[in-house]
Amino acid sequence: MNSKINLDIFRKRRGQTKKRMLLWLSSLALGTIPLLLTTFSAKAAEQIYLNYGILRIGVSITALENYAETGKVDEELKFYLLFVNAENQEKLRNILNFQLKINPIQLGQGLYSQMGENLLNYLGAMIQVDGKNGAVAIREALITTAESQDFTPINLLHNFSGQIQFDIIKILANKREFVSLIQDTEKLLLEVKQLTLTAANTEPKVNFSRLPDLRQPGNFYFYQETLKIYDKSRQRQFLVNLYLPSNLLKTQTIPVVILSPGLAAKLGQWQHLAKHLASHGFAVAKVQHPGSDFNHFQAFLDGKEKDVFQLREFINRPLDISYLLDELELRNKSQFQGKLNLKNVGIAGQSFGAYTALAVAGAKINFEQLKQDCLPQIKSLNPSLFLQCRALELPQKNYNLRDERIKSVLVMDPVNRSIFGQSGFSDINIPILWVAGSEDQLTPVVIEQVYPFTWLPVKEKYFMLTKGAKHLDFNVAAIQDVESVDDDSLNQLVSASSPVIKSYINALGLAFFQMYVRNDSNYLNYLRSSYALAISEEPYNLGFLSTLTGAELAQVFARYDE
Repeated sequence: MNSKINLDIFRKRRGQTKKRMLLWLSSLALGTIPLLLTTFSAKAAEQIYLNYGILRIGVSITALENYAETGKVDEELKFYLLFVNAENQEKLRNILNFQLKINPIQLGQGLYSQMGENLLNYLGAMIQVDGKNGAVAIREALITTAESQDFTPINLLHNFSGQIQFDIIKILANKREFVSLIQDTEKLLLEVKQLTLTAANTEPKVNFSRLPDLRQPGNFYFYQETLKIYDKSRQRQFLVNLYLPSNLLKTQTIPVVILSPGLAAKLGQWQHLAKHLASHGFAVAKVQHPGSDFNHFQAFLDGKEKDVFQLREFINRPLDISYLLDELELRNKSQFQGKLNLKNVGIAGQSFGAYTALAVAGAKINFEQLKQDCLPQIKSLNPSLFLQCRALELPQKNYNLRDERIKSVLVMDPVNRSIFGQSGFSDINIPILWVAGSEDQLTPVVIEQVYPFTWLPVKEKYFMLTKGAKHLDFNVAAIQDVESVDDDSLNQLVSASSPVIKSYINALGLAFFQMYVRNDSNYLNYLRSSYALAISEEPYNLGFLSTLTGAELAQVFARYDE
């Protein structure tokens, strides 16, 4: 895998003639501008400059503006457009005329947050103003343009204060990393598919059509109640939605699974998994984490909180899980007639919730790894680093967040690689099901998922990869229609996952917890590659592995690079 950016191609070209370089750079300019104009901002600038080492060419913003409005190509632009075909010229005009409605208060809140500042510093290394990191100028231009109520790329450029300089070498380096990431994801999909087929051929033959279909709801009726939990020691109150099966035999105990949602999540999310497990006889406790849930996020956007999530959430989230278990133990004898089995509990989590699950499973914050990946600034195309790197603001000591009552863990799209590092996983010794998607934009599978899976020292581990599954199914088409982020607009901006993808998580999640929480070995048949193939549906091809080492992974990428 090409994890570092290779700039040899640029060094070789430095020996070419200046004329040839100028021609190449000119063609590059119009190929790069569309990408840049959709992302960044401006004030009182007259030109943008494209720098390639010691070479620099300028493009007039007025010329771009005339072209956007009328389609007329000024003399200044004629030379550049020679290198852009008609189709891409039309795309360029569409981008230049793209208009957004953005709430300037919410935008400012995001850009002044710590995560926002880290993002701006990342972008400012590529988009410099007056020869310096353009972070501050980018932020000012974005907010000024949003306040004008006429947010277009052209107005954004006009609102820059100072000379805008795009560092083409750095931009191309990021582009190469992005292309490499896409290519490596495709390689991984192919290899996991092949490994799944190979493993299925070596497994005992099972006729799954004769076995219960785990994608279907179970036979238990269940009810939901909401618990209000207060931890006096932390002065922290949080809600828990508890799903309880109601038609159990008097002698039956109830297996327990805790569900921890991700950053800015609502308590109502992941209903499909909670209800599915409850219908099969599990008690499911879905936890609200008040310093990083949707209510906090909305308060942040409204200017009532200073950051996207409270820093102590790295610690408070796992402590919420432990305190909930303490509270359930207290209530078990009286409220639940002693039926809850709280000595062998499972946990499931997604994104920041998966970080939470890994922490209570024994993973430890690795400050040395964070320093390596985050300082002096973030350089990787891994959006989850903007969350993970905030952990460096914590007092740097050993945080032991393990809860021994947690005996198995299901993680979906976990935020994990830098905050734990390889050594941070060394104390995990319980079964784990790791769920990833090939189109995860926020915790990319190649960077953030597959290698950490190989670091797990536990033998009972499973890797599930779904082609086409995303971390967040963002509806790009809705951007132009949404001015502010709130409860209603969020439903426009984020679409629900495919029912097929949900059915995979329901089925394999159920099999995993039946095996390791209920201790029913009959479900081991389902934790196999052959079962994944039996339920896999196009276009969401499902891969499933129970073994994968770092050495094998390195061979995968090397083989496809040959």
